[in-house]
Amino acid sequence: MSLRPGRLFIINKVIRALPGTRMFGLKRKLLAFAGARLGMNVRVMAAKISGPFELQVGDNTFIGEDTFLVGAVNSRIKIGKDCDISSRVTIVTGTHELTPDGDKMAGEGYGKDIVIGNGVWIGIGSIILGGVTIGNRAIIGAGSVVTKDVPDYCVVAGNPAKIIKKYDNVLKIWEKT
Repeated sequence: MSLRPGRLFIINKVIRALPGTRMFGLKRKLLAFAGARLGMNVRVMAAKISGPFELQVGDNTFIGEDTFLVGAVNSRIKIGKDCDISSRVTIVTGTHELTPDGDKMAGEGYGKDIVIGNGVWIGIGSIILGGVTIGNRAIIGAGSVVTKDVPDYCVVAGNPAKIIKKYDNVLKIWEKT
C-alpha cells in the first residue's frame, strides 16, 4: 500500500514537533496511519517523508534527524532490519526522462525502487538515488552519493560512491580495494 500524501503532510508536522529522541511508538503509529509498514522498535527522529510511494522499514532500524525520504508514484523504499541511517540522509526514488528536444531537459517523472539490506549503516549527509540496492551490512560513508548497487559487506564512499573496502567472511578480515 502506498503512503497517503494528504495524511503525510499533517503527520510530518506532528513528528517534527515531537522530541527527536522520544515518543518513537507514537511516531510509528502516525506513520502506519499514513500507510507505512514499520517493524518493531523502529525509531524515527524528526525525518520528513513525502510522496505516494510504498515504505517498508524492518525491525530495530533507526532513522536520524532531518532525514528525507521521498518517493514517486509506483515506487518503493524498502529498508531492512537493524539499520542505522544517520542525520540529513536523502533517499529519493524519483527521476525524470531526459527530453533534449523538449522545452526543458527534465521530462516526464517516474520512480525507481530503492532496497536497503539488513544491518546497513548510512553515514550523515549521504544521498541514495533511485534504482539502487544496498547489500546486507554495507556501510555508506558520510556525504556519499550512491548511484549504483552496493554489494554485501562493502564500505563505499565518495561522489559517486565507490567501494573502498570489502569484508572477507571466510578470512574474517577487511580488504582494501
